[in-house]
Amino acid sequence: MKKRFARKVKCVLMCAVVLCTAVFAVSCGGTNAVDEEGSATVSRMTLDEKLSQMIIPAIRTWNENEVTDLDEVPDLKEALKKHQYGGIILFAQNIKDTEQTVKLVSGLQANNLANEEASVHIPYLMPLDEEGGIVIRLTDGTRMTGNMAIGATGDAAEENALATGRIIGEELSALGFNADFAPVVDVNNNAANPVIGVRSFSDDPGTVAALGTSYMDGLAGMNIVASCKHFPGHGDTDVDSHIGTPTVEKTYEQLQQTELVPFETMIGHGVDMVMTAHITFPKIDDKVTYGDGTEGYYPATMSKKIITDILRGDLGYDGVVVTDALEMDAIMNAALVEGEPQSTEYMVNVAEKVINAGVDILLIPKDLKDAESAAFYDDYISGLEAKVEDGTIPEERIDESVERILKLKEKYGIEESAYSDNDIEEAIENAKSVVGSVEHHKDEMEIARGAITVLKNDGNTLPISKYADRVFLLGRVETDRTLVESTMSALKDEGVISPDTEVSFDYYIEPDPEGEKLHYTEEMAESIRNADVVIGMTQTYNTDVLAESSPMYQAVSKAINDVHEGGGRFVLLSCRLPYDAARFLDADAVVLAYLGAGMDIDPTAADGSSIGTGAYNANAAAALEVIAGKTASSGRLPVNIPEMNINSDGTVSYGDELLYKRGAGY
Repeated sequence: MKKRFARKVKCVLMCAVVLCTAVFAVSCGGTNAVDEEGSATVSRMTLDEKLSQMIIPAIRTWNENEVTDLDEVPDLKEALKKHQYGGIILFAQNIKDTEQTVKLVSGLQANNLANEEASVHIPYLMPLDEEGGIVIRLTDGTRMTGNMAIGATGDAAEENALATGRIIGEELSALGFNADFAPVVDVNNNAANPVIGVRSFSDDPGTVAALGTSYMDGLAGMNIVASCKHFPGHGDTDVDSHIGTPTVEKTYEQLQQTELVPFETMIGHGVDMVMTAHITFPKIDDKVTYGDGTEGYYPATMSKKIITDILRGDLGYDGVVVTDALEMDAIMNAALVEGEPQSTEYMVNVAEKVINAGVDILLIPKDLKDAESAAFYDDYISGLEAKVEDGTIPEERIDESVERILKLKEKYGIEESAYSDNDIEEAIENAKSVVGSVEHHKDEMEIARGAITVLKNDGNTLPISKYADRVFLLGRVETDRTLVESTMSALKDEGVISPDTEVSFDYYIEPDPEGEKLHYTEEMAESIRNADVVIGMTQTYNTDVLAESSPMYQAVSKAINDVHEGGGRFVLLSCRLPYDAARFLDADAVVLAYLGAGMDIDPTAADGSSIGTGAYNANAAAALEVIAGKTASSGRLPVNIPEMNINSDGTVSYGDELLYKRGAGY
């Protein structure tokens, strides 16, 4: 794989050089702006156009219907043409299949170009949150293994990070996207982190820096703008900023030793975009008075000290800075400034702080989803215009940001990418040959096989093919059946396990509107007691699912006890955060896969008979191969796993002593 990737990357980088010299299609009254400085273009733009260029809205739905075909939502088309937005971000609601996505992206660029009232026509930045692993939008695409799995591949990790960026970048480019809000370069040095976790490469800052840089190079080789996130670091938090405001109690010197290392490295390597974090840093920042009269600290997104003084000053970064989504609760509902949270007044006041902090792009102040939200954007931009006109926001600050945005678009040769009727079919056919291709899935599987980590193997429990006549697969939910049964069937067909081996499946979580319910019947318990080996799958995403009251903890604990009662063995297949290895100490073997999504898609379908099979979970399939004995494990733990404390109320917390050290693995 190494030689093949090297040849591809060399070729792609040569193509990227050619693409970057392409004419930047910014037109004004039929004239070409290719020879004009960015500042000259900015000087011809109205204040509305400049402010709009700093905004990227989402268009998930319109009047509660998913937006998948722009021609079906004429009111949205008109709303988009009212302002010269810097770009549009799409989500899973917008992306159904390859053909539809090519048409939608092309249609958005064409609609933007058709704005007859604009004094300039500037192509959209079309970003996507396509990190790989648990965060993807391309349902027909190649999921890839996720960052922590890449970090587990040891000496091959940099090559695999480069390959991941290349594959994701190639698929994005084929669909018409030109930017990716990736890679995540947060250092996951807090085992209780509920939002980063396996999205991080490692808890070692040097490893994160190296792999983030390689991933970025892979995207750049496909002419896709990379965006490292979340500055100045979201790894040492225990609150999800989508639903609250995390605080990091670290000094600047401590940040310099850990969190800032990847960002500094990537800035030195020429990263073009940095995304901010909605996190407060009380030991670094200045105290402010919130809109409700209380005192506290602004999130980094709104902090001039963090964005201008540290990012731009100390780290010397002069590229584009984009916020994390401003619709997140850490901003929208936090009463940080004057005005009722979520109101136009409130969001304009937030934007004032964000822009004056030194940020260039306001990502999703609100979903553009109906006439009311379209009116919000009219008022939002008007409100920002008023702040510029009264000097609250200096116009020079606006011009500075717009120039950065235009230079970024020019550097990547971003054009409207609106296909003619003659070209659209060719573009669709090309995208179908690229997105979710058999070749990409093969490379994905090869990386996944290198990531699987065996942490424990007492009594030679692995491989199970040496002794197991009866295997019980304990999935988390019913849809896990698709991946595990198809993989085990393939292992039988290949002769890895005997065709006479009895393989059965059941699951332990029953969905319920009021919360997850335990599904563990006496029939399941009896089958488990009679099994030679039970493979129990976990998906740990926070400490709550490891508490004594959690259905997952109860089911896995029962299964361990039941199989041991019958004289069998238990293999813990950890499918997401590896820290649950510290919770189930009685497991006979522990295998780490680092990815829990995509279990409902059959990986054996990508056998050359079809293209665009779907974003399945290669990691869990590769882990089952190791458990069965088809392949040997070579993965190494990319994070430290601390011991786990059981609190008096049945909840859990992590201790100071390490149970498994980074680099562990058989």
